Amino acid sequence: MNNKMIILSISLFGIFSAQAIAGGEHQHQHKKTTSKESSGHHSKDSAHSHGSEISGVGQPANASDATREILVTTKDTMRYEFSDELNFKDGEVITFIITNKGQLNHEFSIGDKEEQQAHLEMMKTMPNMVHEDGNTMTLKPGETKKLTWKFKGNPDVVFACNIPGHFEAGMVAKGKIVKSKDEQQIKSIISAIKYGWENGDGKPFHQNFLNFDGARYIESGGQNKGLNSLVDHHVEPEKDAFDYMNLDFSNVEIHFEGGDKKDFAWVVADTRFKAQLKNKGKKYDKSGYQTFLFKKINDQWKVVHTHSSSRNYNPKKKH
Repeated sequence: MNNKMIILSISLFGIFSAQAIAGGEHQHQHKKTTSKESSGHHSKDSAHSHGSEISGVGQPANASDATREILVTTKDTMRYEFSDELNFKDGEVITFIITNKGQLNHEFSIGDKEEQQAHLEMMKTMPNMVHEDGNTMTLKPGETKKLTWKFKGNPDVVFACNIPGHFEAGMVAKGKIVKSKDEQQIKSIISAIKYGWENGDGKPFHQNFLNFDGARYIESGGQNKGLNSLVDHHVEPEKDAFDYMNLDFSNVEIHFEGGDKKDFAWVVADTRFKAQLKNKGKKYDKSGYQTFLFKKINDQWKVVHTHSSSRNYNPKKKH
């Protein structure tokens, strides 16, 4: 493998990168601080709002976008009752109609395990806090409220009442975000592509890419014209050029288009590439972003285009 080919191969690891859209599978919560919170003072039953909450399991949504409603009852037995199963499609919008049929205040909160644990610890220091958040509602006896939520991200959803003593007594329920068959197939293809690059194996590319005239795969500063060019000049020679190669995709987001058919998808992901050349021992550590375009043909998803960018890894600048 000559030096020119090695340089082209290194530049290709722009292929494993593309701008990740905010909302990716996991996002940080954002808290809007009130003047009382910033001063450190809270009234006995002060209302508390985090503003627009973005969670590891989704975010608030408009009621007009909801595809179904679920009735929720809170009881003094420290249990929830739901009118429907707690399995949600990825991206599904649900309106919860919560009624407190007990004689005590109760909470209805949506989050992942870590978020609920953090909320529980916070409530121990402020046990009388009343919530009106995008992901949490406090209900007085006899009160009914609505909360509309778009489920996306971490598959494990936790519903909880974090009023001190209530969670510990069992006022918690678990739900599941179920990925579609199409999403599972696309993620499986991306995993196969990762394997192909790391092992210099062209088979996953021939199996999962649509080989057509005019196909182009764009990387940082260059492109490959056609699938054979990509495999023969880059993928397969890598195993002879490097002592090791590690490639990671993270924050993978899949977006489907094409109306009811949903036969087109675009995917974005963060990337990290590490490798060491055999001849000189030079090490590479690059991070960037990757875009894949997919077309569904005969019930099978095929990659039709990739576009990427990358640069030397810098943990201070990587988001």
